[in-house]
Formats: sequence, structure tokens, C-alpha cells
Amino acid sequence: MSITLLPVLEVAAPAIDWDQVGPSPFATFWQNPSAWEEFQAKILRLSGFADHRQAVKGSKYLRIDDWQPEGLRRLINAHLGATGDDRMPVEESCALFGGGVLFIDNVPVLFPQCCSTIATVYDWKPLLVPQFQEGYFCLEGHPAPKAIREEEYLTIICEDEGEDFYPPTPPVIRVKVADLAVAVEQAEWQMQRLCEQVNALSAEFGAESISRYLIQGV
Repeated sequence: MSITLLPVLEVAAPAIDWDQVGPSPFATFWQNPSAWEEFQAKILRLSGFADHRQAVKGSKYLRIDDWQPEGLRRLINAHLGATGDDRMPVEESCALFGGGVLFIDNVPVLFPQCCSTIATVYDWKPLLVPQFQEGYFCLEGHPAPKAIREEEYLTIICEDEGEDFYPPTPPVIRVKVADLAVAVEQAEWQMQRLCEQVNALSAEFGAESISRYLIQGV
């Protein structure tokens, strides 16, 4: 079993001109991936993010490993909602929207949920410590999965009475802690590089080390 935790970003809604984009395809992206891939490509093109790769065909999530300063600048500006004096201070902002997509044997099994931020990638590491027994994680998104430690395995429960996981998610995901640890380490390496790229823009947004707010969510 191969496990990957892929950090992803989501283009903020203010960056998208929905009148230009037009209506969305029928069905959902996992039911009609080709049409949704074209639709998402159109969104990326019209919003200035055409060079960025989708994490999963037809999804709204973008990989973090090929961003350039201009794209990050545009994404941050859209996230903060305005420019000049009306722009939200970075220190008061939540992290950029996104999270981590969990792949098992190259198949995506768990996506970031509604309102999730990129900072939730860091929520996976506490699940690996020997003291962890059980608890919900990635709490910035909803619904939130629950993890249960069972010796060398971690069972992830993706069920919620109030709302469904999106896209449809296996109700139970079981992984080896050691395998997940490797995936988390690789994800954190990508996150560190993203932090460095975002920090290079700090002066433009009037704060030091803006990755603390926009990536780490502290």
C-alpha cells in the first residue's frame, strides 16, 4: 500500500469572474470528470492561474509544488479580499483555503472538506505520536474526520450525522502509522518550501513571515 498526503490550494472565490465562467457542468466532478476538468481549466485561465496543475482531474484543488511569486501574489490578494487600505491585514486573516488530499495506491480517498485551509495539513502529524489514541482532526473543515489509533494502524472514520463528506468518501480508511508518517514528512517538506515562497512576499503585505498566518494558520 502506498500512501500520499498531497498539500493543495484552492483559488479564492473573489479571484473568479463567475459571469465569464458561465454555468457549471452537469453532475459532480467525480461523475463527469472530463467536463469538470474543462470547466476548472476555464476558471484557472480566466482567473490567471492557467499554469497550475489540478491535484485530481476535475477537482478545484491545485498542487502546491509549482507556484511562482506572481501566482501566489494574486492568490493572496484575492484571499484578503481587496487592495490598499481596505485590504484585510494579513495578521487577521485565516490561512489560504485548501488542505491535504489523502491518496492510497494513487487513488484519492479523502479530500479537504468545506472551509478547510492549507494549515490543516499540519493536523496530520499529531496523529502519529504514540500518545495519540483517538480524536477528530482537520477541524477547520466540516465535516471533520475522526482518527483512532489501533497499535500500528490508524483508522480514519469519515461519517457525520449532520452532513456528508464531499466527494463521497469511504466511511472507514485504515492505514499503517509508519506509512502515513512517511507521507506526512513528504507533505511537510512541500509545506516548508511553500512557506519560504510566501515569506518572500512579506514586505508587500506589510508583515513579517506572512506564512505564519497564510500557511501555518497561527
